[in-house]
Amino acid sequence: MRTLGLTVCAALLSLNALPAPSMAQSPQQAAERMEGFLAGFPDLGPGYAVVAVTADDVLLRHVQGVSRASTGAPLTADTPVYIASQTKAFMGLLAARLDAEGVLSLDSTLADHWPDVRFPDGVDPADWTLRDLLSHQVPVSADLIVILEAYVTRIDPADYPMLIEAVMTARKPGFDYDNLGYNLYGAILETATGRTWQDWLAEDVFAPLGLEHTSARTSDFSLQDQSWNHIWTGPEEGWFEVRPKTDGQMQSAGGITTSPNDMITWLQMNLRGEGPDGSGLTGAIVEEAQTIAAEVSRDARNAYELPCYGYALGWNVCDFEGHTLYAHGGGYTGARTMMAFSPDLGVGIGVFSNSDNMTGWLTSRTMIQFLQFVIDHEDAEMWMAERQRQYPQRIERLLDMRRESVEAHRNAETFGDWSWSPDVEALSEYAGVYENPVMYAPVTIRVEGDGLRAAWGDYAFTGAPARTDVFGLQQHPLDDVTPLIFERDEAGEIIALSYEDARFERR
Repeated sequence: MRTLGLTVCAALLSLNALPAPSMAQSPQQAAERMEGFLAGFPDLGPGYAVVAVTADDVLLRHVQGVSRASTGAPLTADTPVYIASQTKAFMGLLAARLDAEGVLSLDSTLADHWPDVRFPDGVDPADWTLRDLLSHQVPVSADLIVILEAYVTRIDPADYPMLIEAVMTARKPGFDYDNLGYNLYGAILETATGRTWQDWLAEDVFAPLGLEHTSARTSDFSLQDQSWNHIWTGPEEGWFEVRPKTDGQMQSAGGITTSPNDMITWLQMNLRGEGPDGSGLTGAIVEEAQTIAAEVSRDARNAYELPCYGYALGWNVCDFEGHTLYAHGGGYTGARTMMAFSPDLGVGIGVFSNSDNMTGWLTSRTMIQFLQFVIDHEDAEMWMAERQRQYPQRIERLLDMRRESVEAHRNAETFGDWSWSPDVEALSEYAGVYENPVMYAPVTIRVEGDGLRAAWGDYAFTGAPARTDVFGLQQHPLDDVTPLIFERDEAGEIIALSYEDARFERR
């Protein structure tokens, strides 16, 4: 299989070093060229949407494909799509507003809110502010908290102190992008005000902007009306559908669904630098959200392949050919999205894909392609052709890599030779509820077909028999196989299971 050659890679990197050309065409002409760019991809399925704006005009509203492969329901400009980590920019604006209105100060410290919580050695909570949390600067890690919030269940803010003391560790100081800071901020916000971050967003950001197809709760939309995520498993089986997140999996670092039309409104507000009259989103509040709070190394790797030098409240601040660019992507199982705006160029773009079929690469490249058209970059047409050529090759390579990874995991010694075939009666031995206080949510096991259905909170898997008392867990056919191992006592009774290096005892 062909891959991107060294010459092409060098040329791609060199784009960032070229002098900034002048805008030789109108943004509308750039949008018209984008239609040709998008038409050059034979399959952007199941659904793909691109919107482009100035502060006052809609330049492009391109929506194609379906919101769910099995039903053929169309993807429309009003279909809510999960945007994952782009949530951070909305939370950043909310935080700036709550700070300005005296509800929750960005300069208050962790010690102010959790005075009795023991943080890791070397981390003084009095030294770190909520602004530091939202700009990824507090030098702590807690993978379990991040996983619980994003995949498993809602954590009660009252339980955060316990989890902090049980699983948090210190990390190297400096900027380090992570969900944790936003999770901590959301818990502090609810503790301080008695209202969830979802309710605050709905009242102070979504409603004032008139975002009618945007929510931090998937239950606000029917399953038929929102976009599902998709994973390409190959021409034989086609698209594997990923059900929308539950409300319990919607978290303050990645918990919003929004539509292409609402993204238009959001980007235009950011370009104008203030919300509509009466919204309460003043110029000062928007400016606070867009002000760099953390310095970032220009050499650090990022999804945009641009020199990014700062992080504001939920925005990467980057350089595109001498022009300031605010950008943020979003990724989750079966979906990739991207948004960006440039005050210098006066344009913004939002890109939605309801698959993860190399669309992390494609959504960012769609953004860059539009900006290259806006400045009439001399190599824009060459890169359009190159990206159109590369995409099918990248899809094929990704599928091959995923299949190889699944096979490698299946061949692990833990699983034996996969010859075990228990009947329903034998499988029923494993059914039940298993608990570990630190892991927070229980694991429930039930029989499903010729295997098991395992769920850690809302995080669900199928469990295929491998060898006695060992099952292989997968969320989808191309998911790496994870061992689920059951433990028996001396009498042969099942008393516990092990999952992800944690032991859960049978209730």
